[in-house]
Amino acid sequence: MNLQASDTATIVVTDSGLGGLSVFAAIAEGLANTCPWSGVNLVYFNAWPEKDRGYNHYPDMTYKARMFDNALSAMARLHPDALVIACNTLSVIYPYTDFSNTTALPVHDIIGQGVDMIAAALARDPEAGVILFGTPTTAGSRIHARGLIRKGITPDRIINQGCVNLAGKIERNPFDPDLETMIQENVDQAMASGAGRFRQPAAALCCTHFGYCRDLFSSAIAQRTGRLPLILNPNQALADQVLFFAAQMASCNGMARSRMPEEQACPPTDMDIRIMSRVPWDKQRIIAYETLFSPHAPRVAKALANYHFNPDLFKMQ
Repeated sequence: MNLQASDTATIVVTDSGLGGLSVFAAIAEGLANTCPWSGVNLVYFNAWPEKDRGYNHYPDMTYKARMFDNALSAMARLHPDALVIACNTLSVIYPYTDFSNTTALPVHDIIGQGVDMIAAALARDPEAGVILFGTPTTAGSRIHARGLIRKGITPDRIINQGCVNLAGKIERNPFDPDLETMIQENVDQAMASGAGRFRQPAAALCCTHFGYCRDLFSSAIAQRTGRLPLILNPNQALADQVLFFAAQMASCNGMARSRMPEEQACPPTDMDIRIMSRVPWDKQRIIAYETLFSPHAPRVAKALANYHFNPDLFKMQ
């Protein structure tokens, strides 16, 4: 890290849409309460490439990686001290990018947090089995399943469920009444694939958007099994990791505030929160997400209402 004497850090959080805004909000609120720096620049960078086409619509991994590379290059120009990939789909794509092979920047992605959380839950309850709900790109990669198997979880305790178009539906309106039916259909497919045999079902929300609908997942599974499932949402775990890293980063750089006792840490005197996107968000979408975040993350809700729209945010070639 190359933090200067100004004791100000820049953290960039990215997702393909607004799902990762929950991670961003948790980081923002955590730093607003206890922060090792006097100033923080928090940037939410929407890496969604085209208004009507996201990464799951692209034909192959090479194309997806090239597009995400363009977005990562634009993020690097913001000179972040850390990059947070608050998106399972982008976390799957990231290792295939040129950026991942050349950057010295600390990069935190949500996949590892999810695998650790799920493995720990299954280890605590030997009778539990998990449904991995993800986008088609995430489910198709089987990255969570492979990680769980490496940690000793047997394949018969894992069901991989790719949810077609669900993330996009939540992205457009997390209160859409059609979401209940879509989630129920995915639960039914998972049950048909063998999840009905689990004595204790668990639902891993392996898409940051899915956390907004955790109650719908819970009720849909309970309706089919008669048992309340364990809901596993890695979003907060990723935010906690970033907050821990922030404290460690400040300590390694010898920041004056980091030498204070933890109980004396205090809010930053300056916090700049920005949200930027190369695709426009319609007014109804903004209102919906403001409604979600205003009660517990008013700074983020305000930044969303005043987001920076820049059609040249990153190139499309």
